[in-house]
Amino acid sequence: MEIKIIEFSDDYAKLLVKGEDHTLLNLLQYELVNDESVLVAKYNFPHPLKNEAELMIRTTGKNPIQAIREANERIISKVDELLSQL
Repeated sequence: MEIKIIEFSDDYAKLLVKGEDHTLLNLLQYELVNDESVLVAKYNFPHPLKNEAELMIRTTGKNPIQAIREANERIISKVDELLSQL
């Protein structure tokens, strides 16, 4: 996976995510919108033949990169819990 920051401010980030598909991005979006400090989180694939997605997040003042990190940590925790039950 390769990530490039396209736009960034105190409450907004637009990232280009290469090498991932809906599997991770949909899960990440779900975790982000369940964060009370996240107003909007969405992603799209601008071109169907390119393996690149744009991830956009707007927060209520929280650093958007920190919100993404925290969402990833929650995902990892849930996956670990699931794996421990197998």
